[in-house]
Amino acid sequence: MSKISIIIPVYNAEKYLEMSLNSVRNQTFTDYEVICMNDGSTDNSLQILKKYAEQDRRFKIYNQSNAGGSVARNNALKKATGKYIAFLDNDDVYHPNYLERLYENIEKYGADVSCCSYIRFEGDGNYKFNERENTEKHLFVSENPFIDKFRRKKKVETLMWTKLYKKELLEDIKFSEKLPAINDILFNIEVLLKAKKLVQIKEKLIAYRIIPTSQTMKKLTLNRLEEYRNLAIELKQLSKRYEKYNNIIEKITANYIYGMYVTEVKDKYKIADEPELYKKIAQNIAALKEQKIFNPQKLKLSRQIQLFFFLRKIKKTNEAE
Repeated sequence: MSKISIIIPVYNAEKYLEMSLNSVRNQTFTDYEVICMNDGSTDNSLQILKKYAEQDRRFKIYNQSNAGGSVARNNALKKATGKYIAFLDNDDVYHPNYLERLYENIEKYGADVSCCSYIRFEGDGNYKFNERENTEKHLFVSENPFIDKFRRKKKVETLMWTKLYKKELLEDIKFSEKLPAINDILFNIEVLLKAKKLVQIKEKLIAYRIIPTSQTMKKLTLNRLEEYRNLAIELKQLSKRYEKYNNIIEKITANYIYGMYVTEVKDKYKIADEPELYKKIAQNIAALKEQKIFNPQKLKLSRQIQLFFFLRKIKKTNEAE
């Protein structure tokens, strides 16, 4: 049994996979296993994984038919034997001290979750960390992570690959299969709800690669709009399980809906060019309001006003057709 299980879902990642795996192999903390869940890759990814597994028995390969990142991570969690869980996407890069720093803090403070910061980068090459970026040693300990994040507005990272989790914390938390591109949002909100202690450092210990062809960077589609709707529905279900925080979760839901349906759309797409996209947004917002999942009154006034004019513009365009 290793102290840490690192979960890496892999799908057609031959271009970047070795850089990610090397960043794991170069960790200063060495007591880990790597659960590589091959999600039906059709390129050379599986051959790359086999090469690493042959060289290092800490790398373990499992295969599944292509089912997406949520299913891959859920299946990998079932295989993990470590006391703690870390995640890595198949194109991102760990700082050499990533595991050591997060493990050191989670043990020292008896936390359920240990977090770091991250840096974004573009390009096909490996990322070289600049140690001048990691001179900030500020450390924050929270004994109510959910409240600190969403009510007190403390800086708490919500991305899964910036964290080391106590495995027992995740026993009843799964990645939603209805959220293929944004599955870590719901997952980490529930993590913050369940966690009794979290420790956060500002050091940037993981590099997140920006790829134009990734799901989150692709052009907005009707399927993605449905995924946003599913997130709101799942958050509603979460609020029923954590009734004590129902009011805050309603605010979170309202702001996510505004951000995904309004902010993400209005500055990127013209209504004249994407009438079906806008029409679907209006339909989804109306349905979520009717189902009492989205309450616009939970938004600050400026957003309520912007939402009103946004929807009115869509309505006028539809009436003019």
